[in-house]
Amino acid sequence: MSTEIMKDIICPQCGVSQKYRLYTSINARENPELKRMALEETVFDWRCGRCSYFAAMAYPFLYMDPDARYVICVTPGGSGQPAEPTEAVKDFVKRRVKNLAELKEKLLIFDNGLDDVAVEVVKNALCTIIKSKYEAKRVHAYFSRIQEDSMEFAIFVPGRPNPVYHSTRLEVYKQSQEVLRALDFMDPPGFAVVDARLAKSILEQYQAT
Repeated sequence: MSTEIMKDIICPQCGVSQKYRLYTSINARENPELKRMALEETVFDWRCGRCSYFAAMAYPFLYMDPDARYVICVTPGGSGQPAEPTEAVKDFVKRRVKNLAELKEKLLIFDNGLDDVAVEVVKNALCTIIKSKYEAKRVHAYFSRIQEDSMEFAIFVPGRPNPVYHSTRLEVYKQSQEVLRALDFMDPPGFAVVDARLAKSILEQYQAT
């Protein structure tokens, strides 16, 4: 089940002490409303009951979906050591993310039955094209949804306040799966960080074969 604790917090604006509910673990099966908050990126939200001061209270927690068989360790900012996987999640997909945007993306990927490693390889190719198109040195891409025979991504480009959306054919995803099979790719033990850095390493290995 989801685990919560109550903490006393002092509003930095009005100085009033009040209670704040933290979730050290979230079980998607038992608390679907918390999954909704994760997808809305509002799990960390806090608002003062007196002066309405708003803050995002980042803290580490575990997100588990026992039906889809995955567990995600959220470590804000990427700091600190992730929790050690227990025997109960031995056969689950285990991931580590550093913020709610990355958590949301993992939920969307896994809920669509996709392999997040293959998705990162797709993003690598897409970001190369986007950087050239917008003459940007660095862009961030997040999986958004499946539309018929294509995958849609939200692309955050420096200097643009809103994301731009680009799609690529599912065939590219299937080709990425073939790359992983060719390399006999296996998840590392523990809570793996599956991101752009891993995708770059995989493609370099593949190109060297």
